[in-house]
Amino acid sequence: MRISDSAEAAGAEPAPGCSLCPRLVQFRNATSQVHPDWFNGAVPSFGTDDARLLIVGLAPGLRGANRTGRPFTGDFAGDLLYATLIDFGFATGTYG
Repeated sequence: MRISDSAEAAGAEPAPGCSLCPRLVQFRNATSQVHPDWFNGAVPSFGTDDARLLIVGLAPGLRGANRTGRPFTGDFAGDLLYATLIDFGFATGTYG
């Protein structure tokens, strides 16, 4: 991605059934057969456009975002991330 493309991409959200990443689609399809009650979709972002910090994840965690539909929520990565954000003043409140 070119830097000039970043403004366009910033507001972009993946469609719920996004198929741009074949391995991720295969993973979601397999997981949805085992766990049909989980989110199992392209995970939307959250937060404001003028945030001081942008955190990008590689792919939804099996028991995290793939289950909950919210990035870094419901797994150890989220526990660690949110505790760190709170410690450094980037977040307030409780997580979990």
